[in-house]
Amino acid sequence: MKMHFYNGQEADKVATQFFKYYYHDRGKMKWSGFLLSEHTAALNKEIDKEHNDNPQK
Repeated sequence: MKMHFYNGQEADKVATQFFKYYYHDRGKMKWSGFLLSEHTAALNKEIDKEHNDNPQK
């Protein structure tokens, strides 16, 4: 199998065709059940704030 390399114009054409006819975005199914990095960062920030506001004795 030989690797085919495209110039910029050909690459745009191939990508446009791929996304128009072949790509199916699964939306939420892609990440369902997983937390995105932005979510975990926000949760960690909130947890840190709670721990700083209410230090254990």
